[in-house]
Amino acid sequence: MSKKVAVVTGSNKGLGFAIVKALCSNWNGTVYLTSRDQRRGQSACEELKNLGLSPVFHQLDVTDESSIKKFRDYIEENHQQIDILVNNAGILFLKDAKEPKEFQAEQTVSVNFFALANFTEAMLPLIKNGGTVLNISSSSGHLSRIPSEALRQKFISEELSLQQLKELMNSYVESVKEGREIEDGWGDSPYVISKVGVNAYTFMLSRKLAEKGITVNCMHPGYVISDMTRGVGSVTPEQGAQLALKLVLDPPGTGLYVWHDGTVVPWDGPDPRGFIDKKM
Repeated sequence: MSKKVAVVTGSNKGLGFAIVKALCSNWNGTVYLTSRDQRRGQSACEELKNLGLSPVFHQLDVTDESSIKKFRDYIEENHQQIDILVNNAGILFLKDAKEPKEFQAEQTVSVNFFALANFTEAMLPLIKNGGTVLNISSSSGHLSRIPSEALRQKFISEELSLQQLKELMNSYVESVKEGREIEDGWGDSPYVISKVGVNAYTFMLSRKLAEKGITVNCMHPGYVISDMTRGVGSVTPEQGAQLALKLVLDPPGTGLYVWHDGTVVPWDGPDPRGFIDKKM
């Protein structure tokens, strides 16, 4: 088994699957295809093996602490370290979702932000110096999507700790439960807040790991055609995966927010959606 190791979360289908495929095709290393559902994950692995590729499957539910520990221990025992971590797992409630707003907010923030941060923190001791972390974000994570200037300032503070960021994200969920999210300046989208949290964590982690030469970036892959969007979109998973591949194999820097056309977008600058991506 190769000494180089990559891990892609939520990769039994869609963008995650395409990223695994691209890594297996263009990188000399062991690529872990992970999935919450074992049957679907194994089926996805078999699909790639039928194409002559060699992914390795391991069950992983990033929302489950015991699953995270089991996966982490397995990687440590069998590889000691990893070179690449791509955090792709995530959820989205579409506009016609029937679930109550408080449920949507709690679940979206839990999966997209808390699970990503908790899994990454668990894996950090195993990431090699000089390694790469890529968080799959969205144009929705641009800081301008939060109406409140006071909240935006909290998110961009370089003094913000992970614990404080978690408290900030929890305060949003509580605001939704109280029906105050608009009044409190959060806006009306749980997905936006979850991805703003992902981006804030990305830049925080980038600063923390700079001395180890570990690159940490986030990317907006575009409006990817997927089950999550019910087949609607303007970017194929394969197209989105090409940017992800570049950012993990030849990143242009660290602490970057990169959009699907390769543009590095200032996270706290003016809203760039109008001239880069009207779809998202």
